[in-house]
Amino acid sequence: MLITPELDRRNRLLSFLFAGLAAIIGIGLAWISPWWILLALASPAIYVLARRNTKRRIRVASQPFPPAWRSALERHVQFYVALPKPDKRRFESLMQIFVDEVAITGIRTDVDDQTISLVAASAVIPIFGFEYWEYAGLGEVLIYPNRFGENFESSHPDTDHVLGMVGAGHLSGVMILSKPDLVAGFDISNDKRNVGIHEFSHLIDKADGSIDGIPATIPRDVVRPWIEWVGNELRSDATKLAPKRRHIDDYAFTNEAEYFAVLSEYFFESPSVLAAKAPQLYQMLEKIYRQDTRQRFRQVRRRRIGRNTPCPCGSGEKFKRCCRV
Repeated sequence: MLITPELDRRNRLLSFLFAGLAAIIGIGLAWISPWWILLALASPAIYVLARRNTKRRIRVASQPFPPAWRSALERHVQFYVALPKPDKRRFESLMQIFVDEVAITGIRTDVDDQTISLVAASAVIPIFGFEYWEYAGLGEVLIYPNRFGENFESSHPDTDHVLGMVGAGHLSGVMILSKPDLVAGFDISNDKRNVGIHEFSHLIDKADGSIDGIPATIPRDVVRPWIEWVGNELRSDATKLAPKRRHIDDYAFTNEAEYFAVLSEYFFESPSVLAAKAPQLYQMLEKIYRQDTRQRFRQVRRRRIGRNTPCPCGSGEKFKRCCRV
């Protein structure tokens, strides 16, 4: 979360109030026990502690943005390229704060500037439309050298199939991403697939306490139509969907949570296709994320899938005859 002048002022005021209250209580109760005076003496430390996170974020966001990170964004992240200059600076500041607060650790693989940039971009893209947002509880992102199994092992390349995962239980607060799939998610900017965005959308979904496909950011007027839409989709047989619905990856029909995550990838990767194929669905996601990604991408040259390439939606048709708009 970026610290605006208003947030800084509010934090300064609250810190002063907490410190002042501690001083008043300590002095007021000193007649009962002289030990209470220690609370009054500690009031400056209370002020410093209450201001610590805010001041750290201001300091981190004011530092120069690493040129290697910017180069990686310009090469790989279409969302960043589409932003006007002021929004690019905000995007960069959010990345800097994320990297400062969340460890990105390689497991039997190096974590280079490109990897750091793509992980942070995956985190920032879904929340860019929110004025205030934090991935509460996320402490570390583990980068695996390949896809991995359900038990987090990556020693069976022929059978390992997991691209990314939000940890639970003893791995609560941890996200795991396959490095090759993280990079591949940004290599083609309109293929509807991005494992980083997929996993961070799960965290947005989880912010209200459960990963259930109904994110905490959903406006009240969207809750009912979203639940009805997803329910109707999941009750359908994904293998027998009408042609107009084949543009959605089959994995979306696993459950409500995966439907939200897969459609989040779609919304940020191929918004024009989604808006053309399912305008009501696009409008609901636009309200959930408070972003109009279709409008944002319109004026930008994109790395496109070839006209005669098989469509990434899995329909079996050529791209020019299927999802190309």
